[in-house]
Amino acid sequence: MSKREKLKVKNHPRRAESHRDERSRSSYKPESKMQYYEDFGHSYLDLSILDSPQLVVIFKSLQKRDPTTKEKALDNLVTYIQDPESVVEESTLAVWVQFYPHLASEFSRRLRMLAHKLQGDLFKRFQRQSAKYMKETVGPWLGGLYDNDKVVARAATVAFETVFASEEKRRQVFQVFHVQLLDYVKHAISAKDTHSLSDEKYFTQTDIESKVTREIASGIALFSYLLERISAEAIEEQQYEYAEIVTSETLWKSLTSTDSYLSRAALGLISQLAYNYTDWLGAMPGYLGRYFISNGLMNISPGALLDYLECLVAVTRLYPTAWTRSDETNEPSFSLLLSFVSQGSRFSGPRYWHHIEVLIENLPSSILDINDISSFSANEISDAFSAGILTENRATIDFAVESFLSVLAYFTNVSEVTKIQEESLNKAMEIGDQYVSIRGALGGKIGTDNVARSLAGYLRKIIPEHSQFASQFWQRMVDILANAIEKGTGNFDGNIKGTVTRWINLTKRIATVPEEHLERIGVGAAIRQIVDATCRSVKTSDGCPPGPAYILENILKEFFSYIASDNIVIQSLDDFVVHTIPALISSPSSAHLISIWVNYEHQIADAGHAEQVWQSIISSLLASSLVETRDTVLIYLLESSKLLKDRVATSEQLEDYILKKVDSVFDSTGDNDWNVIVAGLLSEGYTISEQVAIEILNRLSITSSLDSYREELFFKNLIPVSQRNFAVLSAFIKTDEGHKLASRLWQLTESTEDVSDAAKVIRQRLEGQLNISQASDSSDSSLFESLASAILADVENDPDASFESLVTRSITLWDSANADTKAIIAPKLLFANSRLRKRLEVALSKSTSPSVSLVNNIAGAVYLVSDVHLGFISDSAEVDVLEDESVQEKIKLFRMASYALELMLDTDAFEYLPYLDRLHTFISLQVASELAKDEINRYGAGKIPPIYGNLDLSYSGSDDLLSLTEKSKEMLETILESFALQFIEANTFNDGIHMDLFTSSSDDRVFMQDVVTLIAANTRERTVLGFYAARVLEIIVSYLVELPNFQAKDAEQFFETHKLRRSKDLLASVAIFQGMSKYVGSLTSTDRLRNEVASDILGIKPGSISSEGLSKIILLNSLVHNIDNPDFAPFPPQRAIMLLKRLLDFFPERSVENLALRSETAKLLLAVLPVVKNLYGEHWNRVFAFVAESLAICEDFLASDNVTPLLFYTLKVLVLVKSFQDENEDVVDLITEGSDIVEALFRILSASVDVKQRSQARLLSDAALSRQILDCPVDKVPENTELLHVLSVESEPLQKAILKLEQRIIPVTQESLAMEAALDTHGVLTIELPVELLSLVMTIPDALYGDIDVEEIRAGGMDAEMRAYLYSWKLIFEYFENAPFALKTKYAESLKEGDYIDSVLNLVASLLNLTSGKPADASKVPFTRFDPDEVLDSPEQDLQWLLVHIYYQLLRHVPSIVRKWWAEIRNRQLSLAVESFTQKYFSPILIDAELQSVQAKWAETETEADDENMQVKVSRVTHEVAAVYSIDEQTMEMIIRVPTNFPLHDVHVDGVKRVGVKENQWRAWLLASQAVITSQNGNIVDALVLFRRNVNLHFEGVTECAICYSILHQDRSLPNKRCQTCKNKFHAGCLYKWFQSANSSSCPLCRQPFSFGR
Repeated sequence: MSKREKLKVKNHPRRAESHRDERSRSSYKPESKMQYYEDFGHSYLDLSILDSPQLVVIFKSLQKRDPTTKEKALDNLVTYIQDPESVVEESTLAVWVQFYPHLASEFSRRLRMLAHKLQGDLFKRFQRQSAKYMKETVGPWLGGLYDNDKVVARAATVAFETVFASEEKRRQVFQVFHVQLLDYVKHAISAKDTHSLSDEKYFTQTDIESKVTREIASGIALFSYLLERISAEAIEEQQYEYAEIVTSETLWKSLTSTDSYLSRAALGLISQLAYNYTDWLGAMPGYLGRYFISNGLMNISPGALLDYLECLVAVTRLYPTAWTRSDETNEPSFSLLLSFVSQGSRFSGPRYWHHIEVLIENLPSSILDINDISSFSANEISDAFSAGILTENRATIDFAVESFLSVLAYFTNVSEVTKIQEESLNKAMEIGDQYVSIRGALGGKIGTDNVARSLAGYLRKIIPEHSQFASQFWQRMVDILANAIEKGTGNFDGNIKGTVTRWINLTKRIATVPEEHLERIGVGAAIRQIVDATCRSVKTSDGCPPGPAYILENILKEFFSYIASDNIVIQSLDDFVVHTIPALISSPSSAHLISIWVNYEHQIADAGHAEQVWQSIISSLLASSLVETRDTVLIYLLESSKLLKDRVATSEQLEDYILKKVDSVFDSTGDNDWNVIVAGLLSEGYTISEQVAIEILNRLSITSSLDSYREELFFKNLIPVSQRNFAVLSAFIKTDEGHKLASRLWQLTESTEDVSDAAKVIRQRLEGQLNISQASDSSDSSLFESLASAILADVENDPDASFESLVTRSITLWDSANADTKAIIAPKLLFANSRLRKRLEVALSKSTSPSVSLVNNIAGAVYLVSDVHLGFISDSAEVDVLEDESVQEKIKLFRMASYALELMLDTDAFEYLPYLDRLHTFISLQVASELAKDEINRYGAGKIPPIYGNLDLSYSGSDDLLSLTEKSKEMLETILESFALQFIEANTFNDGIHMDLFTSSSDDRVFMQDVVTLIAANTRERTVLGFYAARVLEIIVSYLVELPNFQAKDAEQFFETHKLRRSKDLLASVAIFQGMSKYVGSLTSTDRLRNEVASDILGIKPGSISSEGLSKIILLNSLVHNIDNPDFAPFPPQRAIMLLKRLLDFFPERSVENLALRSETAKLLLAVLPVVKNLYGEHWNRVFAFVAESLAICEDFLASDNVTPLLFYTLKVLVLVKSFQDENEDVVDLITEGSDIVEALFRILSASVDVKQRSQARLLSDAALSRQILDCPVDKVPENTELLHVLSVESEPLQKAILKLEQRIIPVTQESLAMEAALDTHGVLTIELPVELLSLVMTIPDALYGDIDVEEIRAGGMDAEMRAYLYSWKLIFEYFENAPFALKTKYAESLKEGDYIDSVLNLVASLLNLTSGKPADASKVPFTRFDPDEVLDSPEQDLQWLLVHIYYQLLRHVPSIVRKWWAEIRNRQLSLAVESFTQKYFSPILIDAELQSVQAKWAETETEADDENMQVKVSRVTHEVAAVYSIDEQTMEMIIRVPTNFPLHDVHVDGVKRVGVKENQWRAWLLASQAVITSQNGNIVDALVLFRRNVNLHFEGVTECAICYSILHQDRSLPNKRCQTCKNKFHAGCLYKWFQSANSSSCPLCRQPFSFGR
């Protein structure tokens, strides 16, 4: 017997009433109520036991009624307790337990949460001392575990588990404090009014009711827990307390509380009592019937609905007598139940209906007697369920119907009364009728398969015992479909479709019933009848409307097996398919007829007439005159015929029809044409041939390329083809037009065009198919080859193709291929099939400029090329700009090479090439890289044409070419790294070069040997290709020499083995010497070789100078240059002097027949002259003569790039010779007398403007020329030399040289001009800025016209045009530096007249981002100075530096013009930006400089004027300058105030004190002084000087001007123009302005004609 069963009837709640007077036996004491609900508004609590005043304040605050005050107090208490430095005594706990019960039941969730948390903290801190306080707090504490707020409940739980860590300890708490917990529960449940606990001033009635509800719910939940965990013995001891709680009216009324939490807690308790304390509830039928059933059915809260039903089912099973008539409502309980059902689940979920079903099946017969026809009302039950079902949503309505049908099946199966069974059946058929017919209140709501499943389930339940009822139900459903067929011949609407669909769903469900039951209800026979009826209906109605055909289609699709065995029906169907369907194919039933045909042919495999019917349908359909209908049906036909693809053939009639659609599809307005084409492509192989499909795609692709609209349509409709019939797309890609399509796919996927999304889908499908095609052993490489061909065509011929895209395409293709496919496509992808070599041959068919000798390691070897005469220029030769007619061919070569290199570095494609292809590809790519280097040299500082597609017009291909050379180097080093070590260790390098190539080899050393052999085969020919091959050889040798395994002995052995002195392969010899330059200067063999070659030169006969002499000099140059040893002496002195004289003998007089010989000789002199620098003799005269002659030749042919090497080496010789001045007096004398050389240098500088294109080599010679020019003293500069025009050349070295040279010349010129201006008392001297300089700033650079990209210009830095423009402004301001006021005024007038300054200011504003509101940070550059040789971190910063410096100079020297420009700005944003920019970075510096200038220069002016009457005081704090003039112990004073945004705002000149001067004259002086600064670009010192002279002259008796009332004009002139009539004097400037404004030459005062007599 369980502990619950031990409780006898004496413990039943009914007996509790007789023991009310025995409460004294309980542990409950009336005064204990205060511990839970005490009002702390009184001050009887003793807080004096607290040691901390802070705690006293906190607890007093907790006594307040205001909840906000309490929350703050409790927060403070928590903080205090948790503070490790706080002292917390037991007295704190003693006071706390008096507050806790009340705080634990507060309205505020935060108060309750903090109270529980603090309870746990305090009890944890005091541990054993806290035990004696448990009785006062255990009830509220454990009641808090069931707080309806989860956060509060969690806080109470955490506190409880923290103090009582183990489950055993927590269980003991409930046992030990059982009595106190019961006491808490009683008072929680009996709490009816909390007005004494709550002040309505702070809480609403709703809050108060919520609190009561929460307390009751917590008490009930705690009571349930006690019933579950407390022992039976302990419960028996407190039986009266339990009885009092169980019989509490509050508890039973809580069942129907509107608070779902309380209601569910009460229901949980009732369920617990029902299962575990059966006798208790059995003794309380009145409570169950009244409160639980009657009140529950009427008033239960929706949130507790499921809990109520679960409890109700349990009570019904255990206490059926509780279902009695309600005394209060006088209604049968069953009526209340039906009313309850009619309200539906009320969003409680599908379990609601399951509980209703179980409940009805368990109702006592006294309530529902299913065998008593008089008391059973099927209509009432049906109405209740129907009403409830109608309230349901989609998620629960199916469960409601299922429950209703289950109840009806229950009535049919259990009832013994036929009338009740029939009524139940009728109700079920009503549901089936409404479901299938889509009518009635339920028809529109119960349309899911679940309802069909429920109806079939109903049949399944009643068939075993009542098959006659099941037959009636089925026949009712068949009749519904028959009516639909009849209606279908009239008006076919959506309801009929729905009816058919639902009927089929229901029939499919019914078909799952065991077969013996199906025959009993006649399912098969009914289906066959329906098929026969629909066939006849379609024929008689000619397919209009489509209802019967639709029914037939669906019946055959789902239930063909029911008719397959009936030969009569099959024969009827066969005739229908062969004759009726083709005839009616254009009718409204066409889609259904096609489906019937396809399904029939698919089901009857041996019908044998699929092809016949197919052709008949096509012919009949294409003959239709209804175009739209024809296309729609055709699309459906093509899509549906896939199941019969093995039984139908292509149709020429159909192919012709689709091709016609293709030709007009882009001009059609609808989608049908496209849909027909797509359907045809998708059915390729069985409706149209592959050849026709390819032709369709070919025509579409060509037409779509005409514009973006067509292209978008094409790709959009190509998506389904790629996804569902990739084979046809694959076949098309293999064609030439398909190659273009593949390329366009990749281009579009990387663009932002509208069509890009469609292209991405097709591309992803293509890539996926590539992976699939390589997964099997029998992989197909044809698609890979086609895609590879498409890529190569784009690389070679499409100038707009993106490099990154091409490489990505190739890598994607490569990664998708297997090993066999890679071996096939590798030669294609790397151009190994001779295409690259052919491009290389075209690029090498043109001559090579000799200037490359300055920028590559084998230097003058270019002159060894025998097929062109690179070094010869005759006197009558017409010199033109070097032009390469094969620029586009070179670009194609560079595209191919760069692409191939990138692919080789990113993949292992190179390893899949055949051996010979690997050799040739390796060499070709390296040669292409060398050509790229020369192309970079050719353009120099100019813009190289783009190598790859780029829409940016300012884009340069230099980065692409540099990338090409870097990739080539990386590839070379990668390959050499694999081969070099074995190559060296095996002495292959020293064994000589074999003559024949191996056809294949896996030996790395053999590959390396074959590479060298192939190079040597080219260098022996002395062709352009041989020259570049030699350059590749030099790179290889230099790499090998730098390896740690290569020693000096290896080099020595090599030179001993190879007799290079007499080798006919001079190109290879020069390359090897240069590659081994690391050892050439230190080996015995090479030293001997140098002297032998020098001896050979000494013995050259005069007739062989141009041929043999040139070769020997080139060979010797390779042995004496690039030696990394500062002490290296190539020859003994005597041999050197002999060699020098012999070399100079080659040029007895000026000759230009062989520039190559002269250039290489100059180069050789650089190695010979240091050896003989200490030797005196006539040879120095000859050296200088050689230099002068070479410079003269360069001057004559300067426009040709062929003279560049000669100019460079000649200037190097000149520099070298100048360096000998300290060691050789002959050199000193010759330099002193060498004015002709200086003149030649300046003539060459001046003629540099004729050079139209500057290669890198020319820029090197320009740099050398610049150094020589700047080395000349200013007094040595030839007179009348025009230099400013050189600023416009595209050569940075020359531009910088002109800037620095002019900066030295201008101050000298200024001194002379200042003296002339001072002596020009009559103003006849014309002074202005140089015209050449003004012409350079007349227009801004071309790059700034139109829609400029400021960011791009800044990022690119200064090009030559921009540099010339800004350098010109820099030179203009050099004229202003230290110039007297008169000169400055003249210069400023020159700038005003030409309106030059607005242009440069607009340029500065744009490039410094002032127009965008985000100006550059001028503090990052030292803008008060500018040094052209100083380079900042980036070209952008260099440009910014110069721009800011120019703006600074404008503010310094012409502030009035800048001020005028700023004032006229109409864009407010720009105006504010300029002002802010100026004030932030420039004004402080300019103001400080101006004030410093006053302090420094005023003393000088006092000395010059010998005048001490005026004192000047400067205040750098207030930015003020005060001028005090003393007169006979009196003073007059003027103050000049400088604004913070100077010079954009004018200075203010104020007269503080005036003595002995009329007001108008005083004002005139002040205005004149201010005008000097604001209008004349003068400074404060100029204004002070003017003021002082005006005052001095006034007191000296000089008459003031009768116009301006000032004695001194702003140009410092006196009034010297006197009217002959009235005798008044005027300033010439004032008089001139008067004449202009008055349009008359009369005197301003007397109006008589003005005569300029004295």
